[in-house]
Amino acid sequence: MESFRTLFGSLLALVYHCFDRIVIQGYLPLLTRPEHIVHFFRDVHRIAPITKEVLILRTTEYKAWVEAFARDHGVPIAWAEAGVKKEDHVRPYYERFARRRRVGVYFIFRSMEQGPKFHVLPPKAADPMYRLIRRTRGRYTHFYFYIRDDILGPLVMCVGSFLPFQTTYYLNGHHFIAGELERQGIRAAAPIAAPTP
Repeated sequence: MESFRTLFGSLLALVYHCFDRIVIQGYLPLLTRPEHIVHFFRDVHRIAPITKEVLILRTTEYKAWVEAFARDHGVPIAWAEAGVKKEDHVRPYYERFARRRRVGVYFIFRSMEQGPKFHVLPPKAADPMYRLIRRTRGRYTHFYFYIRDDILGPLVMCVGSFLPFQTTYYLNGHHFIAGELERQGIRAAAPIAAPTP
């Protein structure tokens, strides 16, 4: 086999097919239904009544955490601009990160988008602590974390900033396959850009 590869190696080419774009939806099971939200606040955190301000506080705290993470790790954070492709904007940051063989978050985009959320309705009972919690959709800030991973290559994780903090992961199958081939000593070309959300 080795002599065959020596003689004909320059004439051989491997063509592979894989999923170009892989999208994974993530969620916290205990924060997906109204009754879960009631349990989370009332039983776990001893907060009652569950008001609009209580829900907004979670969003405020999460946004502050993202800002602190970006500041403490020197990660650029910006609002996504209309008409500008996100992958084009982050490419120089990814290339710099890759040259240094660094892994982790290299850029964060903020974006106003529709997503699942919970809405608090005024009480319809004599109990002043009682609230109606409804799952609905609304427009709020989403954070796109651009990440370079040793195994998966570049990927994007989008996290909504409102309960239930739904996440979406965007991966590129070509990056993964190319990385696996190179780990086995087979030279492979892979696109440089991060997967497109």
